[in-house]
Amino acid sequence: MTGRKKKSMKPNRDPAAWLIDIEGVLVRDKRYAPVEGSVAWLRAIADSGRPWCLVSNNTTDTPQELVAKLAGAGFPVRPENLVGALGLASGWLLGRRRQRLMWLGHPRLADYWREKGFMLVEDGPCEAVVLGANPELSVARLDAALVALWEHGADLVCLHRNHFFLDAEGRRRLGPGAWAAALEPAVISGRVAVMGKPEEPIYREALKRVGVEPFQALFISDDPVADLATAKRLGMTTVFTLSGKYEDHRILGNLDQDRWPDIIVATPADTMRAGPTGAEEADS
Repeated sequence: MTGRKKKSMKPNRDPAAWLIDIEGVLVRDKRYAPVEGSVAWLRAIADSGRPWCLVSNNTTDTPQELVAKLAGAGFPVRPENLVGALGLASGWLLGRRRQRLMWLGHPRLADYWREKGFMLVEDGPCEAVVLGANPELSVARLDAALVALWEHGADLVCLHRNHFFLDAEGRRRLGPGAWAAALEPAVISGRVAVMGKPEEPIYREALKRVGVEPFQALFISDDPVADLATAKRLGMTTVFTLSGKYEDHRILGNLDQDRWPDIIVATPADTMRAGPTGAEEADS
C-alpha cells in the first residue's frame, strides 16, 4: 500500500473501556482454543477495574453456552460481559411481536428460539425469516424463505452480515451475509433488519453496557471491514489484530484510508505495548 492516511483524532491508547470481539481475538476459531497470551491479557483488563464487554456475532451457540465455553478456556467471563447479536435479535423480534419465525441458522439453536417464546415453521407464512450461520443450509430452505418473503411479506432479520467465518476445523465457511445477499431482493412489503456487526445498534448497546462515550472506548477485532470500520466511524479507537481471519494487513486495501484501524497488532496482548498506528504500520 502507498500513501499516507490523514491524521485526525489521536488514538486513545489508555481507554476508559474495552470492547472486544471474541473469535480471532480471544480464541482462534470455534474450537475455542485461546489465542496466545489472550487469557492473561483479558484477566489484566478485568483486574484493572475498567469496564469491558465482549461484542459478538456468534450465532452457533446460545449466550449461556458461549459464556461457559470461554470460562472453560480460562477467561474471566460472566453473562453480563456479553453483548451478542442473538440476544439483540430476540429482543427486537419480541418488541415487534414477530413470533412466527423461519429459522435458517444452525439447527441446534432451534430450542433457544422456542424457549424464548417463538414458534418455528419450516415453510409457509411466517412473520420473519431469521438468518444465522449455517454452512449446511440447503437450497430447499432458501426457496421456502423466498416464498415467505415474496408472497407473505415476512421481515428478513439477519443476525449479522459476515460473508464467512472459521469453523471448528479452521475452515472458511459461508456466513449469513451470503444468504442475505441472495434473499434481500425478495423482501417486498417486509423490512430488512441487521442485528449484529457491522450495524450500529450492537455497538451502541455495548457502549451503554460499559457506560462510556465512543471516544473513550477501544474496540479490538480481527475484522477491519465487518467490525472496525463502524467502530471507527462512531469515534472509537480501533485495533486490528492479526490473530484471526487475516495473517497480514492486505485486507485494508478494501477500505478507504480514513477507515483504516488506528493500531495493528499481532495478538491482543500486544495492545499493552502497541506502537504504530494502523496507517504507519501499513506503510512501513
